[in-house]
Amino acid sequence: MKVIITIPGKPFAKKRSRGFYNPRLGRAVTVNDPANARFEDVVRQHGMSAFTQPLTGPVRLTITAIFEPAASWSKKRRAAAMGNWHVQKPDGDNLLKAVKDGLNRVAWTDDCQVADARAVKMWGEAAATVVEIEALPLTDSQLRALIVGGGAE
Repeated sequence: MKVIITIPGKPFAKKRSRGFYNPRLGRAVTVNDPANARFEDVVRQHGMSAFTQPLTGPVRLTITAIFEPAASWSKKRRAAAMGNWHVQKPDGDNLLKAVKDGLNRVAWTDDCQVADARAVKMWGEAAATVVEIEALPLTDSQLRALIVGGGAE
């Protein structure tokens, strides 16, 4: 089973949580950026329309982040960029993290099930994030354990 979800808008990279010492509490505190939660909610909403229940077992996740060139770019520069690799920030792994966290308990039970992940960054006419989720087949030893029940060697 392969599911494709398109999230319109500029691709979002998960931001790091910030830590600081709070003298009033007398301890260190970490704060997660609210933009992370907003994007994860958007991803979750799109995922809920595609999944009735989370997948079990290993999953392949492919994210294609399509970035729109800046409006200030000349027509020539825009045309040259279309369909080419986007080799600027944000990092692909941060794009993956944001989508993986947003699809927790929607597409899969936990993001540790993502056994094969890939992020592709490209220039395109309209900004979007295309998410492809595919259940991976079980290995021979996993199938044997299911059929025989336990002790696969």
